[in-house]
Amino acid sequence: MQTFWYILLAILGLSVLVITHELGHYLMGKWLGFTITEFSVGLGPKIFGIKGKETEFTLRALPIGGSCRFFGEDGKDEDDKDKKHPEAFEDDVDEPKPEEKPKAPDPRLFSTKPAWKRFLVVLAGPLMNILTCVLLCFVMLVGSGVLKEQSTEELLIVDTVLENGPAEKAGIQPGDILLSLDGTSLVNADSLNEAMKNARLEGASVTVLRNAAVEETRSTEGSLTTIGTKASGGETLTLTFGNLLDQETGNKRMQITFRYPPYTQVIEKYSVWKAAYMAFPETWNMGKLVYQSLGMLITGQAKCSDVTGVVGTVDFVSDAMAESESASDAWEMFLWFMALIAVNLGIINLLPLPALDGGRLVFIVVEMIRRKPVPPEKEGMVHLIGMIALLLLMLALTISDIVRCFH
Repeated sequence: MQTFWYILLAILGLSVLVITHELGHYLMGKWLGFTITEFSVGLGPKIFGIKGKETEFTLRALPIGGSCRFFGEDGKDEDDKDKKHPEAFEDDVDEPKPEEKPKAPDPRLFSTKPAWKRFLVVLAGPLMNILTCVLLCFVMLVGSGVLKEQSTEELLIVDTVLENGPAEKAGIQPGDILLSLDGTSLVNADSLNEAMKNARLEGASVTVLRNAAVEETRSTEGSLTTIGTKASGGETLTLTFGNLLDQETGNKRMQITFRYPPYTQVIEKYSVWKAAYMAFPETWNMGKLVYQSLGMLITGQAKCSDVTGVVGTVDFVSDAMAESESASDAWEMFLWFMALIAVNLGIINLLPLPALDGGRLVFIVVEMIRRKPVPPEKEGMVHLIGMIALLLLMLALTISDIVRCFH
């Protein structure tokens, strides 16, 4: 049941991020005097709407996403206006008609606004996503703080023991704490890796602490909080491995996994003013993660199968929250993921690809350089092709996510 609420929270979080994107377009458009015909929350069939002075605010059936539609942005409003005033039918088609002056374009049309204003309106959506990331980083820095230092020492607490592996045959049990291997003290994962290299292939001895009580320690001094773990009590045992050789890999392996994280951390909580300042470099660091991921996809360091869609993102976020050790950790995890997704949306939308805001910005820049707009039918065709490709990509990712969830 708890997982269901985490899934619902992840869906609502993604919806809010998309709505804030559209809100960026809306607020900038209203400020610059654009006519906005509809601002919708959700997608699909309309459930109900409230008509304002010129904008209809609607709630739609699917709770993912939203939209902000400007007057004449897609040509629909202009067509509707013409249909309301059909020309009278003339019986005598050969009768000459007086020359009519060309009609001035409707000043409310999106296309009639100055290019620089349209540029700012389109840019406002991605910028709103990035500012949302800044806000979330600010909340985390004030509420949870930031990791300042992490101890190199940790408790190597056994989490699982693989069946018929060397560790099980030696008598190691879940919950045991590894203290030494063949006389080498084990203070962290690095020391364990080094000890495994030097351990005897057969007859290696391991010292463990069993039935110890492990508890979290927490102390606060000023803005710094030290969080650690300590073990008390228990029984010290020395066990012997039969053979550490893994036949499949040819390497020494105990075939166990460890519990995470039993190490000491120093967390600093920032003041409001310092958090407001530090939220920007934190957002910059998250943005670099996005660019690095894109670079890995382009260079082939990451596989296309590693990319997830909406379903995969919701599943990943909800699983991470469910695995958190406390409610506060779950909320911190949720805010971190929402911040990362927010800056991801902002950066991805700025890519110069058709149907994305970045693609629209390219056409506006070309218009500024040429001092005349690209023919609307050509720009519309490019964005239509891009939209079809984007929808097909989303469909493929959704199918891949669903298949992955059931495996």
